[in-house]
Amino acid sequence: MTMISSNFDVPEAQSATDHSDKTATVFPYVEDESSKSLHHLQSKDFSVDWSHRLSDPMLDAFANQGWIVLDDIFAATALLALQAESGFIHYRDAQLTLGERISHIRGDKIRWINQDFLAGFYYLQSINELASVLNRNLFTGIRHSEAHYACYPIGFGYQWHSDNPVGRDERVISAVFYLNDDWTADDGGALEIVDHDGVHHTVMPVANRLIIFASDLQHQVQLAHRKRYSIATWMRRDSLVPFIGDSNY
Repeated sequence: MTMISSNFDVPEAQSATDHSDKTATVFPYVEDESSKSLHHLQSKDFSVDWSHRLSDPMLDAFANQGWIVLDDIFAATALLALQAESGFIHYRDAQLTLGERISHIRGDKIRWINQDFLAGFYYLQSINELASVLNRNLFTGIRHSEAHYACYPIGFGYQWHSDNPVGRDERVISAVFYLNDDWTADDGGALEIVDHDGVHHTVMPVANRLIIFASDLQHQVQLAHRKRYSIATWMRRDSLVPFIGDSNY
């Protein structure tokens, strides 16, 4: 069975009674009083029984249409940690594949999840477990995963595209996890996606929702009328390469 990996190992968080400087060194951005609970996270806080969540009908739907939506993924502890972490990040402008910043095409700001982000560590560990289930059931050939936090400022979106540029196929399955509470249709920012049958769907970016879709499907993010937070995720079939920073692909 293929072992799914990321560009870093996920450490077990220190206990609530251990406030040594080691955690602050590994996760230097955690300095706000309201974020101290991040120190106490453990991998079990992000535990999901993916085999149970992905029923046979859902796996069939994914195989046939190329996408599914799962709601209420994580326990409150994990969701709150991801929401908190996404709010403390110094975001950077996202670029297109050729390194261009064209905001009318793509207006999100991003930060790749690396060893600086504790909640992100555990999120990716859970995604790796999801990838293992997909490999066993759908023979997807996933070998590693990657993700970045994304923030869409008011008035920005991401025009129609697929997650594999022309001539590339390393990304097998894409996923987006949403972080905004109390999102409504008036807030915009919905994900539009066209399935394998050419049917058009609209998905609202509500908190604790995960959409999983084939990376070659065309999709876009509508203009957001409220600041929109999410985690963009990719499960890939290529060999793992060392993490080199905030590259676009």
